Amino acid sequence: MKQATGFFDSPFNSTDADIDPTSDTAKEVLKQPPATKYELWGYYLYYNGDNGFTINSYMPNIFQYLAYKGGFYSDTPDIKGCDTNDALRQCNIHWMGKPGGIPIASMLLYVQAIAFSLQFLLFTTFGSLADYGRWNRYILLGATVIGCAAQIIPITLVNDDGSHWNAMMGIMIIALISYGTSLVFYAAAFPTLSDNLPAVRKAKADPNLSKDEKLQVTELWRNHVSAVSTVWSNVGFLIMTGVLSGASFKSWENYDFPEDVSHVLGNVPLFNFISTVVCGGFWIINAIPYFIAQPSGRRGGELPEGTNHLTVGWKSIILALKEARKLRYLFMYIISYFMFSDAVSTTNQMIGIIQGEITNFSAQQVTILNLASAVTSIIGCLFFLWIAKRFKVRTKTNLLIIIGLSGLVAVWGCFGIGIDNFGIKTNWELWVFYVWTGLFTAPIWAWQNTMLAELVPKGKENLFFGLFGIVNKASSWIGPVVIGAITEHTDNLWKGWPFVLALFVISIVLVYFIDVDKAKLEMITYIEENPEPSSITETPSTSVNEKTQLE
Repeated sequence: MKQATGFFDSPFNSTDADIDPTSDTAKEVLKQPPATKYELWGYYLYYNGDNGFTINSYMPNIFQYLAYKGGFYSDTPDIKGCDTNDALRQCNIHWMGKPGGIPIASMLLYVQAIAFSLQFLLFTTFGSLADYGRWNRYILLGATVIGCAAQIIPITLVNDDGSHWNAMMGIMIIALISYGTSLVFYAAAFPTLSDNLPAVRKAKADPNLSKDEKLQVTELWRNHVSAVSTVWSNVGFLIMTGVLSGASFKSWENYDFPEDVSHVLGNVPLFNFISTVVCGGFWIINAIPYFIAQPSGRRGGELPEGTNHLTVGWKSIILALKEARKLRYLFMYIISYFMFSDAVSTTNQMIGIIQGEITNFSAQQVTILNLASAVTSIIGCLFFLWIAKRFKVRTKTNLLIIIGLSGLVAVWGCFGIGIDNFGIKTNWELWVFYVWTGLFTAPIWAWQNTMLAELVPKGKENLFFGLFGIVNKASSWIGPVVIGAITEHTDNLWKGWPFVLALFVISIVLVYFIDVDKAKLEMITYIEENPEPSSITETPSTSVNEKTQLE
């Protein structure tokens, strides 16, 4: 059977009229409405708007800025407000009744940890709902409405003197959870959408095709939809960074600019607030077509017998952990992934705090830095793909290189413990960081998925990819808590870099000792002992399944 392999090939060259409705397989396929071009492009556009730009840039900038205005210096605790133009000076904030408060950097990390831990509990408990009934649509719609509102509401605090920094904290937590939820349930919708493309439906119902041939067609279009949607996310990111970068250079005089700072809108705190509104509106515009185009008959199955909404997710995790322990090298990789996922996540959160301090909360610099990151991320992914194909570099080798190069950032940060002008403490270093991580850290998620695919037994993909989604969420809050505590007790955020470095080193050592060839022999034995794929009651929700790729 000839398969479409081109990037611009269409899955709409056939219709349900090409399917013989009399067979049992065809009847099962026809239970779901076919995907339309409008629905597919609506799905792509959704990710175009939900690109995460503001949630990782402007909103943290606003939160940190308001905290500085509402904070105090330890030597003058009765005077509210820290100098936002001298953000490298330690500023404290009142936190849970602690005498003398805690450093703002610690508070910001604790808030991130709270948001991630809540996401872990919510997704683990309710993530499986994405596979059943109409829950995916309802939860995604709710998360979208809340997420867009959370991005627009901060404009109400534009003239706040810092008294309501804790209100922004609440908005930030809600924004992080709703954004994470939108990504999870967006990813959960893609297998059902791609499986109902006309070309896939026709192949599934074709009695002349073998099981493997049907699977090949299904995987082909799943990969196609996943790749194109990711491209659209990057397109949306580029559009927003490009438009807002241009707007940031608009001349502006209605502000008391510090000496030697250009009089442009991008250097005014107002620009952060404007940008969140623009990004929130961009998400709304891009989300509407998908919800309109999604057919009313699109739904998942019923909950399996013996399960309920609160237990199905946890049962899946327990099963996945039991199965993973039968595969030594896969289990090693799960632990390694836990380490480097936490290391990368914590690095990004620390840089988010540091860049606010270095740039004095300049939205213009944040925007341009993110523009550089968007461009270099694309280059980095293509570069490692070229290396793999050109020099036949194995997945494990590539992953080790990527983790090692990413870990050099932590080494670099360690110099900042005792040096004032080096160790990610200057503007030029921020530029190097964004370019470096775009080239050498952005590809980490693609290659870790490829590595996982090499270690997972055929027929158990959903089970173990779902487990990795859980591991991703479980690890995301640990680093911020540890770094927050270190900063709180030492008054030095940079003293947290050795911990991040240790995470990278441990993950590198574990990956190094994974023998992929022996792992494949393990998989053969495992498949012989477990020949049937996991049932639906045993399979973690697809909603958790795709998250590692998307973040």
